[in-house]
Amino acid sequence: MNFIKSVLFVAVLILIFPLLPLVAGEQEQDINIIEEKVPVSNEIIDEESAKPQPESEEEEMVFPRSMTVLDVSEITPVDIKESPADDSKSIGIVYGKLMHVDVIQNLENGYSEISTWDYRSMRDIRGFVPTKLLKTVELNEKYGIVVALSQQKVYIYEDNALIKTFLCSSGLDDNNYFTPKGLYRIGERGESFFSPKYGQGAYYWVRFNNNYLFHSVPFDENRNIIEEEAAKLGQKASHGCIRLAIEDALWLYNNIPQGTPVIIKD
Repeated sequence: MNFIKSVLFVAVLILIFPLLPLVAGEQEQDINIIEEKVPVSNEIIDEESAKPQPESEEEEMVFPRSMTVLDVSEITPVDIKESPADDSKSIGIVYGKLMHVDVIQNLENGYSEISTWDYRSMRDIRGFVPTKLLKTVELNEKYGIVVALSQQKVYIYEDNALIKTFLCSSGLDDNNYFTPKGLYRIGERGESFFSPKYGQGAYYWVRFNNNYLFHSVPFDENRNIIEEEAAKLGQKASHGCIRLAIEDALWLYNNIPQGTPVIIKD
């Protein structure tokens, strides 16, 4: 009996021994499959990080569809009151229709608190206006303009795609001649003007806030371009307006409609 058991035990060992490498091979194959999955995951991460990024923030610019303005003509000033009352003193003025104002709160007495800047002192102010003067206006969605003061460039967009870049001269930092930042919209325009105060004029002006305009490089009293001023394009040089080369001012004059948003930033 013991002899028979011994024979059977040996026979079982002989049958099992050839199968051991197969079992070990299957385990090794499973490890290889797991190791091969790691590079696949890394490749996905690399593809995400390798997606092309926009060259500049201007290329991603999306313009607002509306803005809040003071509902008077674009050359009419509105007093900003220190307190919400008719007899309150004025702390500044804002010209209507073209400049965005931030509404902080609407009061029950017919006044609203707003945040804006004073046209005369150029300083930020917070005060009150009659609520009936506030109006939300829709902006032209075809075009948009960005003025980058730090770059002295004007970017023109059509359907949120950059189509033109103009070199410009914005306002000097001295004597409150700087160009104010903010959100505006395009208003009226004209073929030329002359300012006796500054002894300069320009062609193809387009208003964005009362006397703040896009226009050509300046001319003198004889309507001759002042060459030394024209040579300053690309640096701050104006009394607050945005100067452009004559051909760029003409293009803007001919192509950009009223109601087009204008964003002026650093």
